[in-house]
Amino acid sequence: MAAVVLSLTLSFIAAVLAWFAIGPRLRLSEDSKQNEVLNVFAYVALAFPVVFGIVFFVVERL
Repeated sequence: MAAVVLSLTLSFIAAVLAWFAIGPRLRLSEDSKQNEVLNVFAYVALAFPVVFGIVFFVVERL
């Protein structure tokens, strides 16, 4: 359970950093503020599988 929480936290951090780096590239909503929030959530969804695998790889090695 802790690995899932850690994965979600790190995914959110990675998504925010990606959003800062590349900005809101996806057009998910007409409203600009809502589009930015939806882009962050989309980046979280894209980052989660990668981060989840990395976290379990690191936890396995400990």
